[in-house]
Amino acid sequence: MLDKLNELTKIAKKNVLIVDDDNEMITLLKNLLINNAYLVDTAKSLSEALSILLKKIPDIIILDVMLPDGNGIDICRQIRSQHNIPIIMLTAIDSDTKKILSYEFGACQYITKPFNAEVLLAQIKSALRTYSVDYKDASNKRYIHFENLVLDFFDRVLIDQNGISIELSNSEYDLLKILIENNRNIISRDDVTRAIYNREYDGCDRAVDVVIGRLRKKVEKDTANPKIIKTIHGVGYIMVADVHYSDTILRQNTYDENKS
Repeated sequence: MLDKLNELTKIAKKNVLIVDDDNEMITLLKNLLINNAYLVDTAKSLSEALSILLKKIPDIIILDVMLPDGNGIDICRQIRSQHNIPIIMLTAIDSDTKKILSYEFGACQYITKPFNAEVLLAQIKSALRTYSVDYKDASNKRYIHFENLVLDFFDRVLIDQNGISIELSNSEYDLLKILIENNRNIISRDDVTRAIYNREYDGCDRAVDVVIGRLRKKVEKDTANPKIIKTIHGVGYIMVADVHYSDTILRQNTYDENKS
């Protein structure tokens, strides 16, 4: 009976693949994850990681950006093209360019060394929860949760953490919907202009900037330092947030518990 219970417990645990060439970092991460009931595999190079992936698919990957046999961002794109696995990029370099590339190529989170252990654990839980959603059925869900906000697809209204409705103009709603549907992917000004205004971007039209600014006032805590909707100068925009689809509107205390 005890053996059976142990086997069931093992099956229920999530498996994490750590890809890093720093022995101390591997030991730190491995001990942290094992102590929090995760199963752990490790690789010190991209080739070793790919070899492991041929035999076993983990539930999540923690991937260093700089490895002895290549760039983690490139392998992130390769893995995400073949497997629907959440990937957390881990790096000692805090670079906005690398962050954007990581998100564009499929990473779900980006953490800079040295990191807070509790933050990393929370990011792992969040990523696993997000990727457990059946996105094929997402179009049938009424509510989209991101950060401390909820978008009601049916009533086309934004709801804050206190349950207060925030009215959206048609262009603001359309823009937010596009950003959510392309979450963690860069969308160009051309794409936004065509989707919202049904016209080509002429290189001078500032209408998109205006609606981006109005939307940020409704979703960002600090519009001068946006955390959800970022501008990629000369390219377009990207939304960086954990997105959760649901048939029910969760109260804030429940939502916070789920994120912990």
